[in-house]
Amino acid sequence: MRLCLDSFVPPLDRITKGTASWVRELGFEVIGVDLEPAVPIDASTCRAVRDILEREGVSIGQVWSVGTPLVRPDPDESAAHLRILRDRVPLAAALGCRVLLTEAGGMHPTNAWYPHPENHGEEALVRLVAALKEVALFAADHGVSIAPEMSLMTILSTAGRAEAMVAEVGHPGVGVNFDPANILDPLSLFDSGAFVDDAFDRLGSRIVNVHAKDAAARDVPLIVHLEERPAGQGVLDYDRLLRRAVSLPEWTCMVVEHLADYGQVDEVRRFLVETAGKAGVQFE
Repeated sequence: MRLCLDSFVPPLDRITKGTASWVRELGFEVIGVDLEPAVPIDASTCRAVRDILEREGVSIGQVWSVGTPLVRPDPDESAAHLRILRDRVPLAAALGCRVLLTEAGGMHPTNAWYPHPENHGEEALVRLVAALKEVALFAADHGVSIAPEMSLMTILSTAGRAEAMVAEVGHPGVGVNFDPANILDPLSLFDSGAFVDDAFDRLGSRIVNVHAKDAAARDVPLIVHLEERPAGQGVLDYDRLLRRAVSLPEWTCMVVEHLADYGQVDEVRRFLVETAGKAGVQFE
């Protein structure tokens, strides 16, 4: 498993040799990048970016397809997002990356990440599976896995739903981006080791990416509020997560994201490396 930095990485059209030097100074050799409408880029440019980075010993471990939630209330919107995602598969391949992340989506009328009662029903999952089946073979032909993001309020809210998704799609062109902090709930928060074990038992090698964040409960009465924190500043059992993640292919990434400043980058990297060492795990 590789350690990947996704915070503070510039847009693809601004990546230079200096970017690679900066990444290595921070102690990383792998980065995550975004494909977004605001930065028009073609396969030739992607190959040029890849060459710039690889000459300096840096590779791309995660490509995020911005703005392509696969299930929305309007089927025409969903179809448009699927077309964009499909067009981005060759771009991810040109960047030398095996993993293209996307949003699973949701039925909230204005935001695909927001809660909606239909997000957790069977129909929404069926629509997600149908969309992924349309792109799975194309992605695999390019050496890429489409990996929907897991999140508690979206369609892909539990390890069980992710397990059902990959089983129904039934193709290696689709995997799972496992982000345990995104799907912990108040009942699993303080038994996150068992939660991680269950996810890996269900999903195994279909996990193609792991996000390194943390979670904690706020000290408030009555209704429980969970909040995201940098890895090592919450209660997620990282010893268990790292011990299980080491079973994944060596190209798989543990992705550091959502950090506020460079000080946090150093703290989180140190935490992950030290925790891995204590667990007998080594990053490639």
